[in-house]
Amino acid sequence: MPIPKLSYTHTTHTTTYPTIYPTQSHLTTNTKVVLITGASGGIGRATAASFAASKPKALILLGRREDALVETEALVREREPAVVVKTFSADLCDAPTVRAVMENVVSEFGSIDVLVHCAGVLAPVTPLLDADPTTFLDGYKTTILGTLITAQAALLANPSSHPLTFLNLTTAAILSPPFPGMGAYISSKTAAVKLLQSFAAENGNVRIRHVHPGFLETEMARTLEGSGVKLPFAYDDVSLPADFLVWIASDEAGFLRDRIVFAAWDVEELKGREGEISGGTGELGLGLRGFPRYVNDQLVG
Repeated sequence: MPIPKLSYTHTTHTTTYPTIYPTQSHLTTNTKVVLITGASGGIGRATAASFAASKPKALILLGRREDALVETEALVREREPAVVVKTFSADLCDAPTVRAVMENVVSEFGSIDVLVHCAGVLAPVTPLLDADPTTFLDGYKTTILGTLITAQAALLANPSSHPLTFLNLTTAAILSPPFPGMGAYISSKTAAVKLLQSFAAENGNVRIRHVHPGFLETEMARTLEGSGVKLPFAYDDVSLPADFLVWIASDEAGFLRDRIVFAAWDVEELKGREGEISGGTGELGLGLRGFPRYVNDQLVG
């Protein structure tokens, strides 16, 4: 039985398309410092190349593997030799090191304007009944603690009240029925979304946007397949989320603040529904379907 195509927009994409090409003048980041976590490979590396095409003031690459970061830097410099690129090897759960990196960046370039949080880890793929209680929180450590440390460090390093656009890569699975074997991963990603919602509510200069990048042929996908999990979807081209992240970091996508969106959704249709998304009850938020039914004793809808 075929898997139904579920989407917020009539048109969906599997690869990049002209509306989100990062070379367009209205998507330029030439006054902004862009910092990307998880830049060692996969979606992080592709995103680095896309943001480089938008000509940022500086492009900062963070990752755990120094040798892989060197490869990402070489790719960026080959494609955009004029872009200022800095790399830092860091474990996002090492708070002192991450804070030192952020302070170094702000000291040299004045601010961090866009933070693209691509770093992630796949928790053990196993039924929850078989989960090892002694290691269960290992996946949560990077996904939740690493996210908090990253957000804290960037905000504390920035000048007071300086706006920070924080793009959080999440997964469509937090909105779907439970997927056997993925309970640890999905629950940690859900917690990260709620964590960042609270962080943004407490800090008005933080602009959070959550993005499901699509289904990509990455190391994580290969690990899933090796664990016997077969996702019932074709892979998207990594150019789609990489370029989409440049667009959603722009002022044009400001109405998607605090929203969860898929990179596959058509940008022109999203812009056409700005009123439904940012006004009234606001669509694309994480909430309870059917609630509230009454507001001040009056039936909604």
